[in-house]
Amino acid sequence: MSGFFLSGKSRKPERKRKKLPETTKLKQSRNGKKQVKSSVRDEEVSSDSDASLGGGLDLEGSRETAMMQRDESDEETAEDKRLRLTKEYLAKLQEEERDKAEDEQLNHDAIAHRLREDVLEQAGKLQKKLASQYCAPNLSSAKQMKGHRLSVTCLAITPDDKFVYTGSKDCSIIKWRLDTFSKDTVIPRATSSLSHGHTDHILCLAVSSDGKFLASGGRDKLIQIWSVITNSWLHTFKGHRDAVSGLAFRKSTHQLFSCSHDRTVKIWNVDEMAYIETLFGHQDSITGIDTLVRERAVTSGGNDRTLRLWKIIEESQLVFHGHRASIDCIKQINEDHFVSGSQDGSTVFSLVFTLWSIWNIL
Repeated sequence: MSGFFLSGKSRKPERKRKKLPETTKLKQSRNGKKQVKSSVRDEEVSSDSDASLGGGLDLEGSRETAMMQRDESDEETAEDKRLRLTKEYLAKLQEEERDKAEDEQLNHDAIAHRLREDVLEQAGKLQKKLASQYCAPNLSSAKQMKGHRLSVTCLAITPDDKFVYTGSKDCSIIKWRLDTFSKDTVIPRATSSLSHGHTDHILCLAVSSDGKFLASGGRDKLIQIWSVITNSWLHTFKGHRDAVSGLAFRKSTHQLFSCSHDRTVKIWNVDEMAYIETLFGHQDSITGIDTLVRERAVTSGGNDRTLRLWKIIEESQLVFHGHRASIDCIKQINEDHFVSGSQDGSTVFSLVFTLWSIWNIL
């Protein structure tokens, strides 16, 4: 009879095994539990290595960040440098423009100052402070020039300070060079063979402000006009009835004023070689005359002890009193002031100078 036999021992039911990942399962199949532990250790090590790797990455990242920051800081420094250079360049340009403006302003101020001086000079109101620069002449360095046979009565210096003319009682005029202190030209006394010149004492000389004409006057009642450049005679003015005692050219013109012992003042046009008019007023011989830019003249009246300011355009005159003796000379400082010299004094001969202000009278 067919049958089968069962063993007395009962079999335990098989436990279901947990499924592990293939890698774990493979390792377990080969090495068992130990391999699992090693795998866990590997995991731990790997995790540690990952952590260390992560720290390295973090370090590299920090380095890269620092480098980037450094690069950014370098870029900012370059930017700052460019900005600084730009500011320096602009400041330099501003300084150059400021210096240029200052130079232009200085030039403008210098030109304006020169124009003001020219206007004041033309108006006869230019004043220059010279007293502090005045030095007493050194007699040891004085030069002596000889040429006249009689006393020298007058002189006139050319505007360029290169020549000086002297007149004398010997009726001659000598032109001297101031650079060599030598004689340049001699205008002799008029003779029968030499009709142009003076025949009596020469009392006054005057040179025009442009250095073109020389005028001379004397006891022969004549006014002679000479060329400064060629030293030749040009014209003779006649009209005074006594000695011509003073001559003065109006500045920047060729208008000539003359005064005489005949107590008159005459005005002449040297450009046209013509007579203009005669002024009357003094009661004695006129000893001196002077003029500046304006059409005016001042005169000293000698023994009539008066000084007169002649206003040509207004056809009027101002009379000044003050000296107690004969007034011998007069000089106009500017259009507002003039100075005069007189023989004031009772027992001792002395020369007294008085400064007059025209505005005090006006």
